[in-house]
Amino acid sequence: MDGPGLSGRELRILTEIENGLQTDRRLDRALRTMRHGPRWLAGRLLRAVARVPVFVFSLLGALSATLLLISATAHSPAVLTGFSLVWASSIALGTARVVAHRRGIAP
Repeated sequence: MDGPGLSGRELRILTEIENGLQTDRRLDRALRTMRHGPRWLAGRLLRAVARVPVFVFSLLGALSATLLLISATAHSPAVLTGFSLVWASSIALGTARVVAHRRGIAP
């Protein structure tokens, strides 16, 4: 270490700060298990999904409800396929967002 060491008072203050920080269990666990996060493709995908705004989910829900109502009256395979794609994508995005939240991947 370059320069003079810490004085006794500074060491006591540092110890008090460290003890205070260790009482925060969430912070203590985050510091003990600190990592950069997943580096594989799915990890990047989870981080990207975590950044999707919440209004997109409500928009997808409204779109799928509208397509479901249209497909019930029109009996068109194209509308039913559109509903299936929108519904599946909203489920996939929602599931990925929950997984990202559970793993602590911040938006």
